[in-house]
Amino acid sequence: MVESAAARVNPFEFGGELEPSSLIDREEELDLVLHTLEQGGKLFLIGPRRYGKTSILAAVEHRLAGSDVVVLRHDAEVYESLGALAEALLASAAKRLTGNLDEAVAAVKRFASKLSPGVTYDLVEQSLSIRFALSQRAAAGSLPVLTDVLNAVDRLARENGRRVAVILDEFQQVVQAGGAAAERQIRGTIQRHHNTAYVFAGSKTRLLADMTNDPGRAFWKLGARLFLGPVPRPAWVEFLLRGFSRAGFRASDVAVSHLIDLAEDVPYNIQQLANLCWELLRASGGGALTARRADEALTRLVARENAAYTQIWNSLTQAQKIAVKAVILEKGTNLRAAPVLARYALAASTMHRALKILDDRGIVREDESVGSIRYRLEDPFLAHWLRMVQA
Repeated sequence: MVESAAARVNPFEFGGELEPSSLIDREEELDLVLHTLEQGGKLFLIGPRRYGKTSILAAVEHRLAGSDVVVLRHDAEVYESLGALAEALLASAAKRLTGNLDEAVAAVKRFASKLSPGVTYDLVEQSLSIRFALSQRAAAGSLPVLTDVLNAVDRLARENGRRVAVILDEFQQVVQAGGAAAERQIRGTIQRHHNTAYVFAGSKTRLLADMTNDPGRAFWKLGARLFLGPVPRPAWVEFLLRGFSRAGFRASDVAVSHLIDLAEDVPYNIQQLANLCWELLRASGGGALTARRADEALTRLVARENAAYTQIWNSLTQAQKIAVKAVILEKGTNLRAAPVLARYALAASTMHRALKILDDRGIVREDESVGSIRYRLEDPFLAHWLRMVQA
């Protein structure tokens, strides 16, 4: 039998933005983000890493392509300073909101004159870049540079009769870099904008939740909030069964449920593990996905990542290593309770400090459920690696 082209393509994607068609059971979230941007509103999209926030935002941008909404989407985490983020945002706004590069350059100089921008462009590549004056670069960590650019973008949109959607991913970087006054400055700026909609997305769930939930803070009731949770199990089971069966592989509800258990319902890790299971089945000439095969795939996967996991582990202090093991063995609950602290020979203050550093580094995160707090590993496969190497 000749293998079809569809059967040769691994359907389980990970490691980048998913194609809009590959998102699983996120229509409600997509619709809310789209509605916010089309109505000129403001939204905080909050969810852990590996849960698909960036893919949702990419899908929204794809759906708005060709509409009268100009989407400016930037990841705050990839820029070394707020000044660099502001430069990139202004450059993309000028290029997207004007007819050609000459008009874009003129718009930058007109609407952002107080920032003394230096503009370079390439007619062949149709590229545009902006550098602020040295005095502004020296203060690149200063939030007013970014708020001045947001004001310029809104004025540019009004001048050109367009609507703009500014999407800032990993938004907590902006607030942390801007200091205590950042929230007030951003609110004071964007609440006056009538031509620009905003989506602020971030993975520091506790930080963003506190920022938007406290009546005493500037972001309270600034916009709607959407907390991104796990994809419902039935949707995952259906998706996984379909992906394996398309290539002629057999799979049962029990086997794919075990795969989801191993990945602790984290979308990125489910896709990653399913991808390797699919490849192993194809390499062996077919057959069935079983719980044992999923276990084998996970062992191979963490072995491949041994160097990365080893680097993470060796970068931790002794107290932080103990805290990681406590998160795993205690399933993340009651970590500051006296019996748990005694079991791991840590003082309450030491455990608190270790967990905070691990959270700041993106190794663990806090989950709130029915009033209780549970710590979880950002990458659940780290636990399997640790059990493997310490066996």
